[in-house]
Amino acid sequence: MIKLIYKAAKPYLYPNLARSMTKRQGERGDYYSTQVLSLVHAFKAGWYMLELQANGCFELAQLEFRFENKQGLPFPIRANKLMKRIIYLANPAGQLELDFKVYGEGRLTQLRLVPIKASFAQDRMLQRLLADPLANQASLLSKLKQRAALKHVELNQVIFAAYNKLFCQTTEADYHYWIEELELDLIKKFECLSQTNDSTYVETDYQCLLASDCTLYPSSKTLLMKFLNQHPEAVLVYPDQDLIDDYGNRSKPWFKTAWNYDLFLSQDYISSGFVCKAAWYAEHQALFTNLGTQQALAILLPSMTAQQILHLPLVLVHQLSSAANHAGFDVNYALERAHLLKSRILGLEAVKANQAGLVFDFKIPEPKPLVSLIIPTRNKLTILKPCVMSILEKTSYENYEILILDNQSSDQDILAWFTEIQANPRVRVLAYNHPFNYSAINNFGVQQARGSIIGLINNDVEVIAGAWLSEMVAHACREEIGCVGAKLYYSNGQIQHAGVILGLGHVAGHAHRFAGHDSAGYYQRLQLVQNYSAVTGACLLVRRALYEQVGGLNEHDLPVAYNDVDFCLRVRALGYRNLWTPHAELYHHESVSRGEDDTPEKKARFDKEVAYMRTTWSKELEADPCYNPNLSRLREDFSLREVF
Repeated sequence: MIKLIYKAAKPYLYPNLARSMTKRQGERGDYYSTQVLSLVHAFKAGWYMLELQANGCFELAQLEFRFENKQGLPFPIRANKLMKRIIYLANPAGQLELDFKVYGEGRLTQLRLVPIKASFAQDRMLQRLLADPLANQASLLSKLKQRAALKHVELNQVIFAAYNKLFCQTTEADYHYWIEELELDLIKKFECLSQTNDSTYVETDYQCLLASDCTLYPSSKTLLMKFLNQHPEAVLVYPDQDLIDDYGNRSKPWFKTAWNYDLFLSQDYISSGFVCKAAWYAEHQALFTNLGTQQALAILLPSMTAQQILHLPLVLVHQLSSAANHAGFDVNYALERAHLLKSRILGLEAVKANQAGLVFDFKIPEPKPLVSLIIPTRNKLTILKPCVMSILEKTSYENYEILILDNQSSDQDILAWFTEIQANPRVRVLAYNHPFNYSAINNFGVQQARGSIIGLINNDVEVIAGAWLSEMVAHACREEIGCVGAKLYYSNGQIQHAGVILGLGHVAGHAHRFAGHDSAGYYQRLQLVQNYSAVTGACLLVRRALYEQVGGLNEHDLPVAYNDVDFCLRVRALGYRNLWTPHAELYHHESVSRGEDDTPEKKARFDKEVAYMRTTWSKELEADPCYNPNLSRLREDFSLREVF
């Protein structure tokens, strides 16, 4: 078979095999269905470009390929988009079987396998492996070549193994590999930094506190002390942790955030093991003695600054897995912690405990502030009307107005509906007769708004629970809080937005995107109020004074993409904490009204916006304090960072 340059491959040479596959129905669940597709066909050994497309109403589907009943290759695909992947067949195969799991409704419409040259396959795989903006091509190639030499295999096979990891979920084996390949290098790096910046430290100047079921090796304790010694303004440092069994086998790493005030209120993620300055401990020793470490920290840490509480992103604390398996959720401890916090956190109305942690209800000032909900739109009544009507019919918070910003709609049905809906005194329709610029449209809306709180709302969201606005307003009124984001779902129930993580993909990505509706998330983070560096502008609340203080959205450099991330970062730069709450729930049918960046003009604009973000916020994109450098920069599911 002649190996063609991939772009020259013709459909008539390599037909759509999806039309020839037999199908049988598999398992069905509340949010998904599965099919098993099979095909008898002669596949020669070698490199292939696999082309796939599935059409339907869904956000994500999972395919698993098996040639001749061998180990499967996983392949996540998006709806109505042509997806491509390099595959390699070491031996000829006569049968192909696919497990097709779709979250919604969909069917496989295209499957082509195009033979390609090994050199082309290598180039494409390396491009994907280097998708992380911080990845170093020379370093990666050197590491892969060394591995190929040690294993006495071709370089392409090592690259292919690393490439396939991008499509697989993290397993315990991956963590063991991370421990062997990366952990020691990370520890050495921090040790070198400690030696470079070393000033004399005295061990008795520091106190190590450790939970009874946790282990901290002496060398790790020393490393924490040295790290703390380098930061004179700090009083405490905590590391990451994992589980360890009686035989020294480690599992289930917990890669933590830097100091995250609102997450700590909900979840104690520090007291299992940390080092603090002995003088600070002595000053508060009565609290530690009388209440215990956990409750003492609940009282002390919320009044401290981020500069005083450090995080060292190394797995140094090891909890006994036998103790963790029997720990369970301590309701009495949670209620005691809630009582202590309620008396010390300003503006608290109530504190409750659930299986994930604590839930805080903050007071809304009286009189309740007017909220201006700003909704840009153009045509597509079938999208806008459910959005507006769900707000009007379900929202329990009463003092709000809706500003629909009409960006040159021409459909007669929506123009007639504009006249009809304005009979509701809460609703105004304002004309914005300029080319589409999301930032400029919203800035115009804020100028026309009457409220002291601004709500940026996409026209493709729908309210689920009536308390959504009350929850968001309560947080937006806290003087130390900047932007407030909501928990957004795709229409099939999967998570669309649960906070924004800097440095994922091009610029930023959505935490836990595509997680199941009822998923607890990474160490319960889908169920807990917490701080993120940014939240999506699809449903964002912020005080009007703060919106105007930072100059609104950047309509010059970011007319469409990443203007919400840029806005949040400018707010954060003023010292405010951005916050995400899981207790404000809405659907978000992402970008169904704006569409995809699928024309040369749109792609050029998008590339310009990416370049602006990478230039303006390069330092912030390198290290998100609300994430962890040991977690993936290519996936949004809190997977372990890729080790190639």
